[in-house]
Amino acid sequence: MKKVTKFLITLTSVGSIVLIATLNASQLAVVGQPIPEVDGKPPTVPGGPRFIQPTEDIDDRPPTQPRRPVRGGCASISQLGLTALVPKNKIGRTVSDYPTFFFYLPQTEAELAEFILQDQNGNPIYKQDVTISNLSGVIGVSIPASQNVPPLEVGKSYTWNFTVICDSQDRSSDQIESGTVRRVEISADIRRQLDQADPRQKTVIYAENGIWLDALSTLAAARRDQPNDTALKADWESLLDSVTLGKIAKEPIVQTKPQP
Repeated sequence: MKKVTKFLITLTSVGSIVLIATLNASQLAVVGQPIPEVDGKPPTVPGGPRFIQPTEDIDDRPPTQPRRPVRGGCASISQLGLTALVPKNKIGRTVSDYPTFFFYLPQTEAELAEFILQDQNGNPIYKQDVTISNLSGVIGVSIPASQNVPPLEVGKSYTWNFTVICDSQDRSSDQIESGTVRRVEISADIRRQLDQADPRQKTVIYAENGIWLDALSTLAAARRDQPNDTALKADWESLLDSVTLGKIAKEPIVQTKPQP
């Protein structure tokens, strides 16, 4: 009996060695084994870009406005309501003078939306009316560099409001999303990496360094240029999922028409 037991233990040990020998690096990570580094850095793990929000932004949560109930002319058949594509605490960083902001717009009967950017003192510095008739999906609102709009200044925070105007005669029924954008600088090393990167790589660099608006706008532009690229589609889903917006990831990116 002892010989049988000893044989079974030996057989189990051999099987374990064979199993471990057949595992690849990612499987070893799952079972808690360290992944060997390449040139002093961990190897790239597949799965798409994931946003890492800077600690200062996590600790600095601005007061949030309660979402206004949908009613009247803004009734929507979608289960998703008006949603800003930003981290949960509504703070996003940018390195751009004139960034682009993204929102999910459900199908409604509203015809017009309004975007307003304000400085730290609450003074409006840019306002844009957007035609949204028969639109549903992810839309981008860009700050133009050609309309005497001052560029965002490094080190300063700005407040934005995006409003769907349900009834121009009764603005109490407006649907509003609000948040904060912070203009920051990046190091020369990160800038060098960006200069050598393609759009997918740029998205990862921005996301890992907490630059949300530029990560999103870079990837959105790539998806518009190559709508059938499955890798870009997967990256888009990964990036949005990293800020709990995965439910919006499958929605189309649509073009809007700014009012003259």
